[in-house]
Amino acid sequence: MDMKIAIPLFGTRISPRFDFSPEIRIITVENGKVVRRENFPVAHLNLIQRLDQLASCGVDKVICGGIDEFCLNQLGSKGIEVIQNIAGEAEIASDLFMKGRLRPGFCCDRRRQRGFCAWRRGAGGRRS
Repeated sequence: MDMKIAIPLFGTRISPRFDFSPEIRIITVENGKVVRRENFPVAHLNLIQRLDQLASCGVDKVICGGIDEFCLNQLGSKGIEVIQNIAGEAEIASDLFMKGRLRPGFCCDRRRQRGFCAWRRGAGGRRS
Protein backbone atom coordinates (compact mmCIF):
# COMPACT_ATOMS: atom_id res chain seq x y z
CA MET A 1 0.00 0.00 0.00
CA ASP A 2 2.14 2.90 -1.28
CA MET A 3 0.46 6.31 -1.21
CA LYS A 4 0.68 9.94 -0.24
CA ILE A 5 -1.86 11.49 2.11
CA ALA A 6 -2.35 15.25 2.50
CA ILE A 7 -3.80 16.88 5.61
CA PRO A 8 -4.48 20.64 5.66
CA LEU A 9 -3.27 21.91 9.04
CA PHE A 10 -4.07 24.67 11.49
CA GLY A 11 -1.34 24.19 14.08
CA THR A 12 -1.43 20.50 15.00
CA ARG A 13 -5.11 20.16 14.14
CA ILE A 14 -6.92 19.49 10.90
CA SER A 15 -7.86 22.83 9.41
CA PRO A 16 -11.62 23.48 9.66
CA ARG A 17 -11.59 24.63 6.00
CA PHE A 18 -9.45 23.08 3.27
CA ASP A 19 -9.06 26.34 1.35
CA PHE A 20 -7.89 28.45 4.31
CA SER A 21 -5.22 26.22 5.85
CA PRO A 22 -1.83 27.90 6.25
CA GLU A 23 0.03 24.60 6.00
CA ILE A 24 -0.37 21.11 4.53
CA ARG A 25 1.22 17.91 5.83
CA ILE A 26 2.06 15.25 3.29
CA ILE A 27 2.50 11.75 4.66
CA THR A 28 4.29 9.18 2.52
CA VAL A 29 3.31 5.56 3.07
CA GLU A 30 5.35 2.65 1.71
CA ASN A 31 4.53 -1.01 2.31
CA GLY A 32 1.84 0.01 4.79
CA LYS A 33 4.24 2.07 6.97
CA VAL A 34 4.64 5.83 7.30
CA VAL A 35 8.13 6.65 6.03
CA ARG A 36 7.96 10.45 5.86
CA ARG A 37 5.95 13.41 7.18
CA GLU A 38 6.58 16.81 5.65
CA ASN A 39 4.81 20.11 6.30
CA PHE A 40 4.58 22.69 3.52
CA PRO A 41 3.45 26.31 3.91
CA VAL A 42 0.63 27.11 1.49
CA ALA A 43 -0.73 30.43 2.77
CA HIS A 44 0.96 32.21 -0.16
CA LEU A 45 -0.75 29.99 -2.76
CA ASN A 46 -4.16 30.65 -4.27
CA LEU A 47 -6.72 27.87 -4.41
CA ILE A 48 -5.84 26.59 -7.90
CA GLN A 49 -2.13 26.53 -6.98
CA ARG A 50 -2.91 24.52 -3.83
CA LEU A 51 -4.88 21.96 -5.81
CA ASP A 52 -2.16 21.73 -8.47
CA GLN A 53 0.54 21.33 -5.83
CA LEU A 54 -1.25 18.34 -4.30
CA ALA A 55 -1.49 16.70 -7.71
CA SER A 56 2.14 17.45 -8.59
CA CYS A 57 3.30 15.98 -5.26
CA GLY A 58 1.54 12.72 -6.15
CA VAL A 59 -1.09 12.91 -3.39
CA ASP A 60 -3.61 10.05 -3.48
CA LYS A 61 -5.87 11.02 -0.57
CA VAL A 62 -6.79 14.18 1.34
CA ILE A 63 -8.04 14.07 4.92
CA CYS A 64 -9.74 17.38 5.70
CA GLY A 65 -12.40 19.27 7.60
CA GLY A 66 -14.81 21.31 5.53
CA ILE A 67 -14.31 21.48 1.77
CA ASP A 68 -16.41 23.18 -0.90
CA GLU A 69 -17.88 21.44 -3.93
CA PHE A 70 -15.44 23.11 -6.35
CA CYS A 71 -12.37 21.77 -4.51
CA LEU A 72 -13.98 18.38 -4.07
CA ASN A 73 -14.66 18.13 -7.81
CA GLN A 74 -11.20 19.42 -8.78
CA LEU A 75 -9.45 16.92 -6.50
CA GLY A 76 -11.67 14.11 -7.79
CA SER A 77 -10.84 15.01 -11.39
CA LYS A 78 -7.15 14.71 -10.48
CA GLY A 79 -7.74 11.22 -9.07
CA ILE A 80 -7.43 12.34 -5.44
CA GLU A 81 -9.87 10.79 -2.96
CA VAL A 82 -11.17 13.05 -0.17
CA ILE A 83 -12.15 11.97 3.34
CA GLN A 84 -13.99 15.05 4.62
CA ASN A 85 -15.63 16.43 7.75
CA ILE A 86 -12.80 15.25 9.98
CA ALA A 87 -12.10 17.35 13.07
CA GLY A 88 -9.34 17.26 15.66
CA GLU A 89 -5.68 16.33 15.86
CA ALA A 90 -3.99 15.48 12.56
CA GLU A 91 -1.77 12.85 14.16
CA ILE A 92 -4.74 10.93 15.58
CA ALA A 93 -6.57 11.15 12.23
CA SER A 94 -3.59 9.78 10.32
CA ASP A 95 -3.18 6.94 12.85
CA LEU A 96 -6.87 6.02 12.52
CA PHE A 97 -6.56 6.15 8.73
CA MET A 98 -3.56 3.81 8.77
CA LYS A 99 -5.59 1.37 10.89
CA GLY A 100 -8.50 1.58 8.43
CA ARG A 101 -10.80 3.14 11.04
CA LEU A 102 -11.17 6.75 9.83
CA ARG A 103 -14.61 7.68 8.45
CA PRO A 104 -16.13 11.00 7.30
CA GLY A 105 -17.53 12.88 10.29
CA PHE A 106 -14.97 11.58 12.81
CA CYS A 107 -13.70 13.71 15.66
CA CYS A 108 -10.08 12.88 16.44
CA ASP A 109 -9.42 14.51 19.76
CA ARG A 110 -7.35 13.60 22.79
CA ARG A 111 -9.86 15.11 25.24
CA ARG A 112 -12.85 12.98 24.34
CA GLN A 113 -13.65 9.61 22.95
CA ARG A 114 -12.64 9.18 19.33
CA GLY A 115 -15.54 8.59 17.00
CA PHE A 116 -18.25 10.55 15.28
CA CYS A 117 -18.49 14.25 16.09
CA ALA A 118 -21.13 15.19 18.65
CA TRP A 119 -22.97 17.38 16.16
CA ARG A 120 -23.81 14.26 14.13
CA ARG A 121 -25.36 12.42 17.08
CA GLY A 122 -28.49 14.35 17.84
CA ALA A 123 -30.89 16.99 16.61
CA GLY A 124 -29.90 20.62 16.81
CA GLY A 125 -26.21 19.85 17.12
CA ARG A 126 -26.56 18.48 20.65
CA ARG A 127 -26.13 15.01 21.99
CA SER A 128 -29.38 13.17 22.53
